[in-house]
Amino acid sequence: MNVSSVMSKLFEIKPELNFQTQHVKVPGKLYISGEYAILEPGHPAILIAVDQYLTSELSMSLKPYQGSISSDLPGMQTLNYRRHRETEAIKLILEEQSAGSISDWRYVLSAIEVVEDLIHEIGRPVQDYRLKFSSELASQEGKKYGFGSSGAVTVAAVRSLLQFYGLAAVSPVTIFKLATIALMRLESNGSFGDIAAITLGDWVYYQSFDREWLKARLSKETTILDLLLVEWPYLKLEHVPAVEDLSVLIGWTQSPASTDDLVAYLHQQMDQANTIAPYKAFLDQSQESVERMYQAFKAQEIPAIQEELANYRHLLLKLSKHFNLTIETPALSQLVNLSQAYQFEAKSSGAGGGDCGIAIGHKNQKSQLLIDQWQENGIQALNISVAPLQM
Repeated sequence: MNVSSVMSKLFEIKPELNFQTQHVKVPGKLYISGEYAILEPGHPAILIAVDQYLTSELSMSLKPYQGSISSDLPGMQTLNYRRHRETEAIKLILEEQSAGSISDWRYVLSAIEVVEDLIHEIGRPVQDYRLKFSSELASQEGKKYGFGSSGAVTVAAVRSLLQFYGLAAVSPVTIFKLATIALMRLESNGSFGDIAAITLGDWVYYQSFDREWLKARLSKETTILDLLLVEWPYLKLEHVPAVEDLSVLIGWTQSPASTDDLVAYLHQQMDQANTIAPYKAFLDQSQESVERMYQAFKAQEIPAIQEELANYRHLLLKLSKHFNLTIETPALSQLVNLSQAYQFEAKSSGAGGGDCGIAIGHKNQKSQLLIDQWQENGIQALNISVAPLQM
């Protein structure tokens, strides 16, 4: 393999490295449509990036063969490491930190490992880092909004490290692939829609790739360069055209939820009898609904977008009933009912079980009245907008 010619297809490369301090800011995400079905290869979803950000600062460590990772988030302990002088592998200083703190930083550690594998493949030396994160993706009390903090911290780490090593990705798909590989090495059961939205920004159409195919490639120790060059089966990342008069409101139920737990429970329920037919019906109807919504965005038709938002909510309610999932909590149902009273359509966003709901309507409608009603019913309206394109 001619590494130089391969790298030129993927990155703009700085010939000289100064290892300067890098600052990277990545947005959060929210699902509009396609939840749960997006877990299956070839199924689509529509998401938005939101202008609540996670920021990283990466600088060269002042201590040879040592580095640190830290954050301003409550409960996140600084993680220190040493590097093996011969193999260059990172070794955690276990006697100085708890198992909990190591688990908190597993996404960042995996991102570092993936990018350093790439750096080794292209024949550049690795360095050591002081990596710091600050986040707007949780409340002041540390409660997560459901904006995709694990995906954000992984993308931020990947982008920071690439810039540090003088590599500018030609396409956002390269960033998506690197972050996804990092999470797949941790056996993530997610859809990676959060990675798609965080990487691209704005409105995003994402079609999930074949994770079993990628697992097989990773088990064969395929090089990072090969994985970046090859097309991933079914993968699509596209920008959705924004609709000028569309109003998007976000309501937070103030009750955090675990996507991993809900997805794991769905898989557990699907192991029971008589589940294949209803799940297949959900997948088929989901794909049709998301595609209709995508076309409605292209046609700039707000009523059609609202219709499909309501349609997808009902698909989720059916899925919830059949598999005994708590997707739409009472607080989320209240959010939907209040929204409909003001000519907005609404649904849960993401896996549900808490976190946020999303309401869509026309900008000329009296959104402030709806926000006031949310507040009176214990739903916090978040002052956020759609984040701009990221690359």
